[in-house]
Amino acid sequence: MAVNDENSEVLYEVDEKGNRVIVRSINSDHCVYIRFINGLISRPVDVWWRDFQGKKRFYVRMQPRTYFDVDTFVTHPWEFTDAATKENYVIHNKKIFRAPPSLANMKHRTKWIITVGMRTLRNTALLVLAERLDVTKVPELGLPLELSNDLTSLIDSIENMQDPPSRT
Repeated sequence: MAVNDENSEVLYEVDEKGNRVIVRSINSDHCVYIRFINGLISRPVDVWWRDFQGKKRFYVRMQPRTYFDVDTFVTHPWEFTDAATKENYVIHNKKIFRAPPSLANMKHRTKWIITVGMRTLRNTALLVLAERLDVTKVPELGLPLELSNDLTSLIDSIENMQDPPSRT
């Protein structure tokens, strides 16, 4: 299970022994050949790698219906977010992807499909509306103020999607 530390870019998880540990790359011993596929999401996806200190590093922005090949290592964690809304996406219902150890040193590339994680009905409805409405139409919906503000903010983030971060 991954949890965010509110005061840091560092992400923590609970390991198999129940200890709270930093999500980070551990070593570069066992190579794996991965293909990340943005085939089910109709939005751009930002791909992130966690370095050896646990810092989140931007890797690439994937457009809908595209793939990205990466040669990585078994202990290297990867994350996926919506380029505009910053919603977390998943592979096999996990926010953090690490290649299975059984793939170590195999000479062929394996495919991993990035998907939408569990959303609340509220968030799903807001996203559907945000993708279809102009921001000037929001007041006409007669929504409660909190929903109206959240919808306006979501539309704004989609319409004004920032350029991807530089890869450092």
